[in-house]
Amino acid sequence: MTAEKLKKAPRAEYGSLDRESWARAALTAVGRGGVANVKVETLAKSLRVTKGSFYWHFKDRDDLLQEMLIYWRRNLTDKIANNIQKLTEPRQKLIHLIEVASGKRPDVPGGRIEHSLREWAHSSDIARAAVANVDAERLKIITAVYRELGLSPAKAKIASLMMLSHLIGVNVIDTSAHYEAGKTQRQNCIEFLLRLPDLL
Repeated sequence: MTAEKLKKAPRAEYGSLDRESWARAALTAVGRGGVANVKVETLAKSLRVTKGSFYWHFKDRDDLLQEMLIYWRRNLTDKIANNIQKLTEPRQKLIHLIEVASGKRPDVPGGRIEHSLREWAHSSDIARAAVANVDAERLKIITAVYRELGLSPAKAKIASLMMLSHLIGVNVIDTSAHYEAGKTQRQNCIEFLLRLPDLL
């Protein structure tokens, strides 16, 4: 059945999932095996639907990949920014950012999903733009918090870059094998990031 015919089919048959459901499943697949692991038939099986559901929502695989990047950015920046706005104390905002970016989840900065997306960005314009936008939004959020802690605009930018670089780097080198043993060192790093306003 073609995509055009599927669009004419009853919505109840193919509309049980929305675009976000497919995008989330695609992002999970990226974390397990890179962008090449995003296969429509495999995703359909994991979601327990037919490929008809896919073609109801997407024109083709590229359309899905673009939606996946939008979903990735929205969950990494928009939701975090909204959560930060609910906090009033700058130090608590910084602690929240560090805690969200730390852990064994595949979607943390520098984690399996992001590592694969950054690899993809070397050969894809849309991936490169998405990664650049996410990094820019992250730096903007962190810079604003350091400004609240009293740093000048220039020093706040330096501090935000140091913090983001640390969070990405520690998740790249950290593995589940030594995660528990590294908790003390992680806490030391958190304390250092919180003290940056006094050091710069």
